[in-house]
Amino acid sequence: MYGVSTRVLVKDVQVNRRILIDWNLDDQPTEVEWRFEARGKATWVEIFNRGFPATDEGVKAALNAMEGFTLVLAGAKLWLERAIEPTFIVDRFPDQVLPDWKG
Repeated sequence: MYGVSTRVLVKDVQVNRRILIDWNLDDQPTEVEWRFEARGKATWVEIFNRGFPATDEGVKAALNAMEGFTLVLAGAKLWLERAIEPTFIVDRFPDQVLPDWKG
């Protein structure tokens, strides 16, 4: 859709509990930890993204990452629980969609 990709190193997977990765390996890598906790018929998901530099650019990168993960979680919830295909990313960045993308 956008021609965007990144290299990721999977460091740990604990089924139904945790995924730990190094994200964006080629450009200012950070560590991302996804934690999953069963709560009755639901699952609580937390994402921790660590390793941003303590600079204005680091703060900006952390906020952008938070926005991205928030969109992913909200979209996953809609898709998994309601069978609705969300268009959050297209709606958020309509001018960046590649012309030959078929969605």
